[in-house]
Amino acid sequence: MTKEINFYKLLLERIWSDEQFKNCFIADPKPILCEFGVKVPKFLKQIEVHEDRPKLRNYILPIKEQLERYMEEQNPIIAQVIRQALADNAFKAKLLQNPNTGMKEATGEDLPKDLTICFYEDTLTVRHLVIPINPDNQQLNDSQLDMVAGGIAFPILKQPQPYILGLIAIDKF
Repeated sequence: MTKEINFYKLLLERIWSDEQFKNCFIADPKPILCEFGVKVPKFLKQIEVHEDRPKLRNYILPIKEQLERYMEEQNPIIAQVIRQALADNAFKAKLLQNPNTGMKEATGEDLPKDLTICFYEDTLTVRHLVIPINPDNQQLNDSQLDMVAGGIAFPILKQPQPYILGLIAIDKF
């Protein structure tokens, strides 16, 4: 897995440092993933890429076979919401349609007005990838600081290998 993580670290570093490359990756990720050594299965018809921004966070509802590996990279609140969505189809539909309402139902907390959260659902033929904010460039706004102080840790603070497993989920079934 170390070799795979190095590929993904290189990919993220390139995405974070080269805007044109990032835009090409968002538009058509399969050839770039293959270039970086990722084996994209033939049955995977579509890969959609979503980019986190200071006031936008994207989360993936993984297929059940990927759940445990995917949860390793999530904070506990998001992990709780994802587990609830995968166990309750009505809640999952609500979360996909209106994430703010779903988050309020799951956590009892309102999201800050200036923060948008989106959820996407992986299927057997469609995967979603999230380009995280470069932790070296990330600054927390007032709402994010309030959330951290209040115990709602939505912002992902600097980590040694941010979001790597979300990318690995493409080629590991």
